[in-house]
Amino acid sequence: MLIDVAVPEMSLNSLTYESSINLQEGSRVIVEVVGSLHTGFVIGRSEKKLSSDIIIKPVEGIIDNECLIDPDIWNMSLWAAKVCMCGTAEALKAFIPRPFYMGKIINSPEISVSVNGKFNEKNFFHPLDSERVKFFISELEKPGRTLILFPQKETAKSFFKNLPDKLKSEALLWPSDNSKKLWQSWKLIHEKKFRIVIAPPGGISAPLMPEKIIVDDEANPAYILPYNLNLSARSLAGHRASFINAEFITAGRMPSLKTYMRKNPKEIIIPERKYIILSDIYHSRTKKEEINGVKGNIPLTYSLIKNTYRELSKGHNVIWILNRKGEASEIFCEKCGNIITCQKCGGIMQARNDGNILRCRKCGFICRLPEKCSKCGCDFLTGRRPGLDALAKITGKYYNDVHIYSEGVKSSSVHGLILSTQRGLELCGKIDVNLISWLDLDAELWSQDYGTRFNVFNMLMESYWRGRENNPERKVLIQSRKTGMKIAEFLSQGWSRFIPDELKNRYEFMLPPYGYIIEILFSSKKTRENMLDTFMNAGIFVMDPGDDKLPIYVNTDSIETVRKLIEPEMLIRNTKNKYIKITVRNE
Repeated sequence: MLIDVAVPEMSLNSLTYESSINLQEGSRVIVEVVGSLHTGFVIGRSEKKLSSDIIIKPVEGIIDNECLIDPDIWNMSLWAAKVCMCGTAEALKAFIPRPFYMGKIINSPEISVSVNGKFNEKNFFHPLDSERVKFFISELEKPGRTLILFPQKETAKSFFKNLPDKLKSEALLWPSDNSKKLWQSWKLIHEKKFRIVIAPPGGISAPLMPEKIIVDDEANPAYILPYNLNLSARSLAGHRASFINAEFITAGRMPSLKTYMRKNPKEIIIPERKYIILSDIYHSRTKKEEINGVKGNIPLTYSLIKNTYRELSKGHNVIWILNRKGEASEIFCEKCGNIITCQKCGGIMQARNDGNILRCRKCGFICRLPEKCSKCGCDFLTGRRPGLDALAKITGKYYNDVHIYSEGVKSSSVHGLILSTQRGLELCGKIDVNLISWLDLDAELWSQDYGTRFNVFNMLMESYWRGRENNPERKVLIQSRKTGMKIAEFLSQGWSRFIPDELKNRYEFMLPPYGYIIEILFSSKKTRENMLDTFMNAGIFVMDPGDDKLPIYVNTDSIETVRKLIEPEMLIRNTKNKYIKITVRNE
């Protein structure tokens, strides 16, 4: 018989082989690919219509006589592959640890587990972290296997650390990186040694066969898994719970748009207007501070300067948020306008160390500032949009205790005025913060992504509520212009006013969650032109930036319609040269 096999190691999907015995779907086999042996997963009997003159290679060996992947993980992989329009091999590679898909022998679970309940979805939205923690502990104290997800590894680690001893002995903290520890944890959960798994988003692949899945802060964009699938761990959790009839609980300070549409949860507490300070950059008295060698300025309203000084003089801590690292967020040529990009990944380079060192925003690659522009040869390179390092020099003129909070800095070592990206919000649960200031909310809204507005509002809600039980008098100061001010004003009205407004805007253009945005990137100009013609002939609307190096965007209400049109080109992904990359978004 002919079977289709996925080979995750090489991201190859649906290769056809011959087998003399009936192999179970999901079992591992050894197959030959281009003269070398690799581990593959049986997808099922092949339905391909192959020419009689094609020579089909036989399966070289069998590792497992049965599928050792839990049925919910296997089903989740197949579903993710379908939704994301990628191969099963690519999905398996995302959800299964490397040693397993490389053929490592493991033990079968000593016990056979199943979920005999009925799928039930409920939610618990409360702005105070302490109230949600109490709720989570009460759920964990109930019998049954439970997977609980948090958007950041620090939050998951803190929750695990503060568990009652009895629950801690029954729980495993899922590692956040692809290491030996992850492989050990995967085997322990596969053998059902623990009944509770506490995890960051990557823990969605824990082979627990859970009877209950809890997702905290479910609207957080950090749940988008950082690999090719670009799928939310929350969506995966919901599908997984539905497949095995488990209980599915969404929680957080505010719901995602999908959850709001399905369940229409009620807002318990609305932020108080007296703790929200709106500072209009256009109409307030504002100092526009500049740094030599960097174009653009950082606006500091008198309201910001005055309120910061007041809190610092009382010995309180203040956080200023600016989501731009380094001296300048980008370097460009004054003559031709060319932006300096990373020689490894093409990302935009930020200036560090007084502009002498450049660091890629995307991959972290570090290099020295080039002497000349690579495009026109001009030697006049300039920074643009000052970042945190530039801000530190400016604030040093006003205040004494100024710190930049970054990776590796312990919360106990920073006090006074703390400059940070939005990552600094994690300090709110560790130290008393009396004032959080967003220096330029409009900069957060410059992104052309359709989800920007929702994500910005979510960040404002977090800056108001996170750790508020420890400091109920904390103020949030927002510097903005007209665009940002409208969203800032929603803060005092709560998410129950903002979300319907956001859904109304998205419905008008059939944007997610009402439709799909499919991003398609080509490295072949001819393939790109062919696909544009195909979409046009099918009457499908395509947003084309006009640059062959940039992706095109398809706005549709049906993945299947697009899949049928693009499927012939998707076969190219089965080669080592990935001529086509597809990202599907519905969040």
